[in-house]
Amino acid sequence: MSNDSMLPQLPDIIAKAENLPSPPSVAMEVLRLTGDDSVSIDDIAIVIARDPALSAKLLKLSNSSLFKRGSDISTIDRATMVLGLKTVKLMALSFSLASTLPKSGDGSSKFDYDAYWVHSLTMAVAGRSLAQLVKSRYYDEAFMCGLLSHLGQLVMAECLPDEYSAVLDRVAGGMPTAEDEQQVLGYDYPTIGSALLQSWEMPEQISQSIYYSVTPKDLPATSTVEVTELAWIMHLAELATTVICSSRKGPALALLHETVASRFEIADKEVDAFLIGLENGVSETASMLNIELVERDSYEKIIQQARMQMVSVSLGTAVDLQESQEREESLRQEKADLSKKANTDKLTGINNRMFFDDQLKDVIRQHLRGELEKGLGLLILDIDHFKNFNDTHGHLAGDEVLKAVAKSVDDAVRGADVAARYGGEEFVVILPETDGEGLMMVAERIRRSVEAVEVTYEGKLLKVTASIGGAVCPSIERQGEGPALLKVADECLYQAKDGGRNRSVCTTVENVLN
Repeated sequence: MSNDSMLPQLPDIIAKAENLPSPPSVAMEVLRLTGDDSVSIDDIAIVIARDPALSAKLLKLSNSSLFKRGSDISTIDRATMVLGLKTVKLMALSFSLASTLPKSGDGSSKFDYDAYWVHSLTMAVAGRSLAQLVKSRYYDEAFMCGLLSHLGQLVMAECLPDEYSAVLDRVAGGMPTAEDEQQVLGYDYPTIGSALLQSWEMPEQISQSIYYSVTPKDLPATSTVEVTELAWIMHLAELATTVICSSRKGPALALLHETVASRFEIADKEVDAFLIGLENGVSETASMLNIELVERDSYEKIIQQARMQMVSVSLGTAVDLQESQEREESLRQEKADLSKKANTDKLTGINNRMFFDDQLKDVIRQHLRGELEKGLGLLILDIDHFKNFNDTHGHLAGDEVLKAVAKSVDDAVRGADVAARYGGEEFVVILPETDGEGLMMVAERIRRSVEAVEVTYEGKLLKVTASIGGAVCPSIERQGEGPALLKVADECLYQAKDGGRNRSVCTTVENVLN
């Protein structure tokens, strides 16, 4: 990601939350000072000294196993001199921000605050240690990225407790993944956390690295060396944290070994030694932030458990792989068949109204997330005088015509559009991304396609025409605009009928709910 590009913005539902956290004054003052080239280390030390709790944390950190430099550091002035401006700045920001974030809920939340903080602490220490292991000079940045990497989950748990409960129910214990959050909410913790840090004007490389930490392979070619290194280090730190904190230790350790070896040419033994070495750092960092760690096995024993699980999984996989793949493929096909059956109109074979309703909601959500640039268009089509047609030729003839019309509508729409039978002789089309001109063009193409339909039934050549109403809204701002837009399209359909039928009437609505 280049420096002139922007990360996604906070979803409106979170940006407008009353309990959205804000950065503490000390953190903002440190940021302001470090942005000034004329500021000295002494100036930073004076600001930090105003917060006794923060000063104590930094001194304790300076003398911890993570930063030990050979002699005791007893003053902030000495810490800034020994550690350097960059380290003090990033550590001050990290601890200042962490100190303002909630450590527990109100008792009604399903969110596991203890697990969150253990995860974040392990991420921070693992990130810093990994940076040193792969000889990256961004180890202080990695510590801060790790500590704030899952900030988005804390924000969602605090600001959207009801919505986030659905995510927590899905995982039934443990920390949700970004994929879990995307499938339930449509956005995830890297997006929320990075956007919030960006709004706080935190260092850009921190917010960008957190955003790409889950999928570092998606990093743009224009990304800086710093962001690229940090995103990959955070990705590896997540695997390391999974080994330490999760029940799925074996697969995470195997993937960590594989990724570190292929990307940095570091042997498995070194990786295991690095994992065992995290124990003191995590314990010390927890003490600084007044976080109580649950008693657990030593990290050495945890790594042994992970190795055993990794071997067990490998042996089991070798024996059961083919059977498992066949079973999964069968279940996948069965699920796909059931889904298609549930969403397909039995008579015509195209999508049914239930599928249309679901797709319209999904498209609205895409518009609300800013994923689609043009407006949303809807068409509704009614076969002209179809009741008279049925009365004249019989319902079986009418069914054959409905099938032919359905196929002509489905063939006439664009690739991204969704056609469905709405009920009776009515059909609807969603145009997820269009304008007024595009809407009218598709409507007329469908009308001409229906007009050209010819069905031979019991020796008779049967033909019909259709009237079409359409509406497009250039900007979607609320979920309820889908049904409202369909109502406008239906009103246009009646205008088309009143105007003589076999015609299209479309309109553009700037604000469909007003």
